[in-house]
Amino acid sequence: MSEPSLRDYQVADLAFYMANPKCLNLSDAGTGKTPSVCVMQWWLWSTLGIGTVWPQPKSLLKKNKKEILRFTDFKDEDIVIVDGTKEQVEKQLARPGKVFLMGFRRLTLSWRQLPAHVKAVHIDEMHMGYKSADSQNSLNLFKMFDTGRMTHFLGMTGTLIDGKLSSAYPAIRVIEPRYYLSHENFINQHAVKGFDGKVEGWRNHDKLAKIFSRHAIRRSFASVHGEQEVVHIPEMVDMAPLQRRYYDTFRDEAILELEKFYLDGTLPGVAFIRARQLMEHPNNFPDLTDPGKFLDILKGEPTEKEERLKIHLEEYWLNEKPLIILTPLIPQQERAAGILKQMGFRFGVINGDQSRKQRDQVDEDFIAGRIQVVLCTEQTASFGYNWQFCGEREVDHEIFMALGFSDATFVQARQRAIRGKRQSPLRLTTLEYNDSIDQHICNIIYRKSVDANKVDPSRPILQLSGFEKDFSDYTVLH
Repeated sequence: MSEPSLRDYQVADLAFYMANPKCLNLSDAGTGKTPSVCVMQWWLWSTLGIGTVWPQPKSLLKKNKKEILRFTDFKDEDIVIVDGTKEQVEKQLARPGKVFLMGFRRLTLSWRQLPAHVKAVHIDEMHMGYKSADSQNSLNLFKMFDTGRMTHFLGMTGTLIDGKLSSAYPAIRVIEPRYYLSHENFINQHAVKGFDGKVEGWRNHDKLAKIFSRHAIRRSFASVHGEQEVVHIPEMVDMAPLQRRYYDTFRDEAILELEKFYLDGTLPGVAFIRARQLMEHPNNFPDLTDPGKFLDILKGEPTEKEERLKIHLEEYWLNEKPLIILTPLIPQQERAAGILKQMGFRFGVINGDQSRKQRDQVDEDFIAGRIQVVLCTEQTASFGYNWQFCGEREVDHEIFMALGFSDATFVQARQRAIRGKRQSPLRLTTLEYNDSIDQHICNIIYRKSVDANKVDPSRPILQLSGFEKDFSDYTVLH
């Protein structure tokens, strides 16, 4: 086997895969799951004559092909990336490759066209493509194994429990369908429902823990690299006066009259969205009379989160240290980009609206030190990227201007700057408005993290709010 070689624990991981044709690697981000999986693909081919299809987020395709060539004796022509136009995909699938790399959707569309010797499915960042039992991706994955077309399975993710216990069902269904006769049976065993039939909580966490103990291997980041010091600092922020007036009126009266239209808060889901838009990007507020356009309903008055961001940026302008800024909301990201540009920072933007080529360029520029700041959405930063170092300088700060609803996404996003043993503590700053739905979002994240911790005690319980200090009233259902 060509250099570099696997570490001792990666050899143990490889032995686990060999002994378990259908299994999971649930190790934390940054623990080195990929090398042992690449060597497993070589072993499957060189020993059993089995080829592998490796679905994954498309932004990882080139990186993972390099990893295969680095850790195995496969040749470049043996590794086929399947992506592009219909004609290009047809030619790629017709090649006599040994390992085929593609996106999740591409596997769903094209698994029947794979060469007959491809009988192994390895899935990178499985929680991103297969967390709903009734999605087309999951249904086709089940069919691949139910029909006998595929025989070997390896799922990779550090966050299989992604907000709800049911996100683990697709992987369990592939490994051993008899644990749960159906998704409905899984829900009956694990969900706690209210009078309206909606899932209000989860129970029987210990059964999932036992299943994973049999069929999964897990390395915590601390077990591989030692304990890393992460300092979380919630920064409480008051809303700007006009913004607070708008927010309180909308909250208390369920209606808000603006210059061009009314905001209707009588429908809970819509009310939540509008309240968050008032909080996070009132200067980029959707024009409800002209879809696709935006208004500044604060009439030039910046938000206090933006003012707090500027204070942090002053520090980084002076010391020229690298920085990662995250928000799940693209209009807020656009406002932050304007601030960075105005202050003269070299920065790059990553979000789901960009092409993979654009995102890859920002990634390369940051790692090389050509830009100082990455401004990204939590979702796109939740996998793959290695941003511990910018040039020769270690990233020591991530700022979350707003939070998503997923504990898994938050954990994955913070791990972008923890990819090996750190030389200095990592500071995580979360900006939070006083007396707002920010506390509700933090509570959602807390509850999800408690459920994940009940299945896997190494998953952190996330109490991110600086306003609501105690969420202990949340009862964990057994």
